[in-house]
Amino acid sequence: MTEERSYRILYMEDDAGLARLLQKSLRRQGYQVDLAENGEVGLAMLADGQYDLVLTDNNMPVCEGLEVIRILAERELAPPVIMVTGNGNESTAVEALKLGATDYIVKDVEMGYLELLPMVIEKALQKRLMIQEREQMFTAIRESEERYRRLVDLSPDGIVILSDAEFVFANPAGASLLKAQSPDELQQRKMLDFVHPEFQETLLALLEVIENSASPAPWTEGKFICLDHSEVDVEVSGVPFIYQGKPALQIIFRDISERRVAHERLEYLANFDALTGLPNRRLFFDRLTCILSHCKRYKEQFSLLFLDLDRFKSVNDTLGHDAGDELLREVAKRTQECLRHADTVARMGGDEFAVILSRIIEPPDTGIVSDKIITALGRPFIIQGQQCHIGVSIGVSIFPDHAENAESLLKAADSAMYCAKENGRNCYRYFSTVEG
Repeated sequence: MTEERSYRILYMEDDAGLARLLQKSLRRQGYQVDLAENGEVGLAMLADGQYDLVLTDNNMPVCEGLEVIRILAERELAPPVIMVTGNGNESTAVEALKLGATDYIVKDVEMGYLELLPMVIEKALQKRLMIQEREQMFTAIRESEERYRRLVDLSPDGIVILSDAEFVFANPAGASLLKAQSPDELQQRKMLDFVHPEFQETLLALLEVIENSASPAPWTEGKFICLDHSEVDVEVSGVPFIYQGKPALQIIFRDISERRVAHERLEYLANFDALTGLPNRRLFFDRLTCILSHCKRYKEQFSLLFLDLDRFKSVNDTLGHDAGDELLREVAKRTQECLRHADTVARMGGDEFAVILSRIIEPPDTGIVSDKIITALGRPFIIQGQQCHIGVSIGVSIFPDHAENAESLLKAADSAMYCAKENGRNCYRYFSTVEG
């Protein structure tokens, strides 16, 4: 049984099924999770209990998530808040961050966000802990320089002091992050020597803000180059400082590589099919919209193919879902091999795929590619040691001959695909051959 952590989390969500699913997932990770069906109930529970972190959906019938964040931002010692929002609601997440949310995570249909959520939670809890430690550290500075040095040495963040743009002090964490053997190795080196060229202009602007402000500068993301020439993604802030009676700058930085990896993973889940690695429906329609705009402007043609596998269900039912998944991956690979780099193949769901053929010269060019795909998928597949045979029915629509918008083009290709099914399967048909 997972050892229970001391962290208590409150999740505000009006969808009881999603709430219980997330609660169960986080409890497996050792968190204590309580549920509130709306923001009003959640705020009351916060008043009565001690919570380390709040997760909130936005669309709730009573007191939506943004209002919860706004209220908590006005309270002292309120726990950090993470907005849990659905695909397509990234603007809501941005608004939540502006109101004071610590972070956000996007709910994807494949439920991949449940895998990433513990990392986002740990980051938020760690950030809260870092803020508390930093506040304690600043108090210690005013009381005693020696006490300050001890706290700085124990800080997990890199902390350095700059005088005339050179390091005059570095704590062990800062030296370690920059791959120095000891803090002394950084003495009298210029900070810009450790800053990636693409980040130098941003850092100089940040240093100017720090010099002219009495409060900590906003955290800014960038990239450092270490002594061993490796690169590390960092988050940087700082405050003005007096060092040995002279104006100086205290710079704080931390490694955010894991956060970048998590962000990239979220972006991948939002745009690509987890099984095949192909673009999903969302990314497919983005690309379809782009090529439509391009072809309208330059009066070019392109084709849209809608593919539906023949006899896939029998393979899936006979050999099982794992074999079916392996077969879909092989179908994706063979289909990609039939296309140019400028073309797009996407998985639309189940055993259905769609292909965008860009810059076709004549409609018959589409038939050549369709024949290649039919031939490729008609070859035997070896799945889990067994030979399988499937086929594919393809419907074709041409821009601008058959339609001039994305929805109508896809509908025309889908209609033509059903015509191919009715004409014996394992063939392709143009929309122009379909009555109506």
